[in-house]
Amino acid sequence: MAQKSPPNIEQVLYFSIFLLALALRTSGLGASPLNELEAQAALPAHALAQGGSPALGDQPGYVILTGILFSLLSSSDFLARLWPALFGCALVLLPYFWRDRLGRKAALLLSLALAIDPGMVAISRLASGRMLALAGALIALTACRYGRFALAGGFAAFAVLSNSSIYLGLSAALLAWLLFFRASILIERKAVQSASLEAGAILIFGGTLFFRAPQGLSGLGTVFSAFLQDWGLASDVSVVQVLLALLAYSLPALIFAILAAVRTWSRRESTEKTLSLFALFSFVIILVYPGRQVADLIWVLLPLWALAALEISRYLQVPQRERAAALGQAGLMLLLLIFLGQMLAKQSLADPGSELARFYLLLAGGVALLGAIATVLIAFGWSRQAAASGLVWALGLIFAIFLLSASMRFVRGAAATANDLWLPGPAAGQTRLLLSSLRDLTAWETGQLQELPVDLRLESAELRWELRNFPEEMLSEAGTAPALIVTLAEDSQPAEAISYRGQSFALEVERAWTGWPPNFFRWLLFRQAPTLTQQAILWARPDLFPDGDLSLQNETDAGSASDGP
Repeated sequence: MAQKSPPNIEQVLYFSIFLLALALRTSGLGASPLNELEAQAALPAHALAQGGSPALGDQPGYVILTGILFSLLSSSDFLARLWPALFGCALVLLPYFWRDRLGRKAALLLSLALAIDPGMVAISRLASGRMLALAGALIALTACRYGRFALAGGFAAFAVLSNSSIYLGLSAALLAWLLFFRASILIERKAVQSASLEAGAILIFGGTLFFRAPQGLSGLGTVFSAFLQDWGLASDVSVVQVLLALLAYSLPALIFAILAAVRTWSRRESTEKTLSLFALFSFVIILVYPGRQVADLIWVLLPLWALAALEISRYLQVPQRERAAALGQAGLMLLLLIFLGQMLAKQSLADPGSELARFYLLLAGGVALLGAIATVLIAFGWSRQAAASGLVWALGLIFAIFLLSASMRFVRGAAATANDLWLPGPAAGQTRLLLSSLRDLTAWETGQLQELPVDLRLESAELRWELRNFPEEMLSEAGTAPALIVTLAEDSQPAEAISYRGQSFALEVERAWTGWPPNFFRWLLFRQAPTLTQQAILWARPDLFPDGDLSLQNETDAGSASDGP
């Protein structure tokens, strides 16, 4: 019996990266409440798990998979985000299967970049089908490359069912093929049949949960129609915000990818050429797409990071000559970059437009200029290779720390605010506070946590998600006021709630700025910028409180006294 060989260093490194990706994507996954868009995706899954027949919307793949989880376990914020997190972890491992094309160093770097990139982490922690679509498409492409056509067909069908953003990636790939390659693709008939059968099985049986949700048969058309409808609906995400997100969150990918693309087109290297074309067309489509979201940039980040990994891997070796110069350059650049970060942090905390802010900005510019001069002197005094290698080593380390720090913001529940551009729509507010208050009131009245019905008088998917286990408010008997009412603070007080007690809470928190943030470096380093809060009010009948009867009696006595002679 043949013995299995122990894992080599490369496999250990991939496993370590996978553990890092898993920690970034699952730690505190349920700490923040679902926002409006997440709740719109999670509610049909909850209804499906309860035996209902909800409309599956434009991401039936996510709804069905999450509905299965909810049916096996109780629905929760953590489980609503679990599948995207797991598929995000799977995406991190895919470069291992492309290392023969990318190179071992580049594939390992790409895996690390996908693990710590803030955009990839943010979308992997989002209750949505976006990460399922991206990872499913890449798994299908990888399986097809290895001749696993049945597996490829199944994941391709699943990716198409997951989210309408899949058509952004397909459109970019189709444009690149039509305009530049136009090569015929030869696939054996048996492979096509195998992939088609598996895709059909996923669409028919998986898309309907074995006919438990027959409305899923229209899932393919629903996803495509949602993509077409977004061409006629302008989103509130401007082109400036898309550019800002790409620069602020993924600047290292952009810098090294541009360098790789320039080198590629001068030497006609096929892999880099394909990646650069896909990145370019994906980015252009997102810019012209009226229904664009910052989250759509994941289709750009993937090829950008692949190009960046190919470029950085060229410098991951100590030069045979001038080793001391390369190491000295790396140490000097590292010190200058740390000092540059400190100056920018102090500038961001100073009053905008003040002399102190201008002084720190001038110091930061001087540090950058000093680094450029030192690099030029080392390049001409010792060697260009030593200067380039030292600069890339220092930049790589600082960029890795910056990316990891930005990704860690999503791990902390309180950090999921509206000022993070990767989170689509307004961030959730104090809906957990509302739920806690409701449970206290129902416990005082009935001894149970979720027994009293709630009269919800506003359209809010995130509130309906939080109240999913509460009974719906039925028509009250004549003369009986509802026990609990929820309204927007800007609306007028309900007529029947004259004597009710009210508690306000933040329903949603959104950015109070469009385009460029008022203080760029303060936002970049600390995500601090103006926000707007939409308030809602929970109205509760006085007799629900422990002192409710006494309060009602006092109000009655006061009313009788005022009616007296």
